[in-house]
Amino acid sequence: MSCRVWRDLLQRGLCQIVMLDMSWMLWMQPIGASCNTPDVIDGQRPWHGRGLAIVFLIALVVLATAMLTVKALGLRSVEAHAEPFELPPDDFDWGWWNLALGRWVRAGGVDYDAVRRDEGDLRRFVATLGAAGPRSTPARFGTEPERLAYYINAYNALVLFAVVDNWPIRTVHDVRGWLDPRAGFGFFYGLRFPLDGDSTNLYELENEVIRGFVDARIHAAINCASKSCPSLMPHAFEAASLDEQLDMVTRGFCSSAEHVRVDEEAREIQLSAIFDWYRSDFEEHARRLGRPATILDFILAFATPELASALEEARGDDFALVFRAYDWDLNQI
Repeated sequence: MSCRVWRDLLQRGLCQIVMLDMSWMLWMQPIGASCNTPDVIDGQRPWHGRGLAIVFLIALVVLATAMLTVKALGLRSVEAHAEPFELPPDDFDWGWWNLALGRWVRAGGVDYDAVRRDEGDLRRFVATLGAAGPRSTPARFGTEPERLAYYINAYNALVLFAVVDNWPIRTVHDVRGWLDPRAGFGFFYGLRFPLDGDSTNLYELENEVIRGFVDARIHAAINCASKSCPSLMPHAFEAASLDEQLDMVTRGFCSSAEHVRVDEEAREIQLSAIFDWYRSDFEEHARRLGRPATILDFILAFATPELASALEEARGDDFALVFRAYDWDLNQI
């Protein structure tokens, strides 16, 4: 509703209370004050009328506050408004998504003009993700790799859909309400998407679902449409080759100067902020690999031999560990 409508409703509620108060005072005046009848009140008007008006006003205030809060924070549902793709009876078909990524993804970023040209089919794919998934159609996802591949692909698809649905933007931080509790709130928390028979936002999908698989390699597989994100892979993640694909993207992430570098002059090991944000994930993964539970030991397990040697030497020389500022500009080419 518009602010004018809410204002009119609140005024109407206040008027009702005032009118009830006036009628109550008139009702309570002594009967027969100017004649010979006894100064007796036969009965009293019940309080339920006034109480209902107060409840009505309180409900309006609460509802108006909630509506304004939703608007102020930029909270909204993003619907696909499209028919889902037809799926095979017992599987999930990643064919369209695989081909689409091949058209959209280039070295260094994403061709969002190409994504927008395919927006109709992207909406159909998002509708398909909304209708089928590990929880809503479990028979299609009998193994853990099938479930994890689904959620990684879904995250990447919803990010691209969110960018297109809010186009034009220069950064995901442009998606926001009147208030911005923290940078990125509108994009990662505020937008809710259909997924797996329910709805979710990107924060919940990453932190409550994908991270639940306890595999730090996922941080190299999901892409947040920003320049400092790990590169978006130009093809779908598939259950049959998921382990090899996760190793591949993690090696690329840990070997890229954009995310891991040794600065001899500054005597620093400079890392992506992702390693700081999800430190516990990387440390736990390093421990499960039989290494010391540190960020550097996770990186050493995947970095190229040349970079691994440089990191070992820098660590031995007590180089400072520094996390680089994140570039949230759109990863557009």
